[in-house]
Amino acid sequence: MRPATLLLLTLGAGCATRHALIGKVVDRNGDPMDRVIVSVEPGGVEILTDQDGAFAVDYLRDAQGERIRLKRRTDYTLEAFRTGYQPGVAEVAYRRGELQVSPITMVEDTIEVSAGNHVIDAERATRAGSTGATYEGE
Repeated sequence: MRPATLLLLTLGAGCATRHALIGKVVDRNGDPMDRVIVSVEPGGVEILTDQDGAFAVDYLRDAQGERIRLKRRTDYTLEAFRTGYQPGVAEVAYRRGELQVSPITMVEDTIEVSAGNHVIDAERATRAGSTGATYEGE
């Protein structure tokens, strides 16, 4: 079986696709996120968002790795991944033609820091000005 394809996609004004899942990945402030991996299941395709956070999936891969069209009347799961963020997920019901997917929102990972016998949420510790936490590897 052939591994999933990773493709950097730039959408332009002349992008005319008849069968596609089109969307955008944004952070929790609504700002576009570039270079986010968006995977489609079923379908075995992974793409990267462009500088505007946009993506378009207009093909899938079959079991032999060959390109195939999106299947009509099929539910797909889009998962957005970027290091330092929790995965963003969108469930879509594709029927035919172009489907504009609601923006996928990514939220930063939170880090827990241990200080003695207490576990402290890193965001709260930063706001409180705590500097007494230790890293276990030190």
